[in-house]
Amino acid sequence: VTLSEEKNAESQVKGLIYSIFEAGKNKDFAFLNRVHAGDKGFSKFDDNPPFRRQDSNETAMFEEAALVNISDYAYDIEDLKIDIFDNIAITTFYLSYTGIFVNNYTFEGRNVAARSRVTMVLHKRERGWVIVHEHRSRFPET
Repeated sequence: VTLSEEKNAESQVKGLIYSIFEAGKNKDFAFLNRVHAGDKGFSKFDDNPPFRRQDSNETAMFEEAALVNISDYAYDIEDLKIDIFDNIAITTFYLSYTGIFVNNYTFEGRNVAARSRVTMVLHKRERGWVIVHEHRSRFPET
């Protein structure tokens, strides 16, 4: 792999990371489903319930349920680190997000805010980079 190819791969992965969170903000669930590997090679540990390993179907269901009830969603990605190993990319970063969780039954809202450490492992396939594993863990509240 040449330096130019590595820089191009880093640029593609960085663009994808930001596109994932923009898709969440815009509730583009079709895009979010496409960027998950979608086979038995996908797993996720989330910092929201349920706190067990999720497959791609569970991840899609829980992400959609969370995002559909959030308004005014905003995020910030800090200290993004991308390591490329041939067709594997390991990304780590800090994610801060805010929004208003709206209970559709009571029409009440509550502010949500969190800061998490995130690791995403991506695999380059014919269709492009896809997430094969994601792990989030919140910073302890102070």
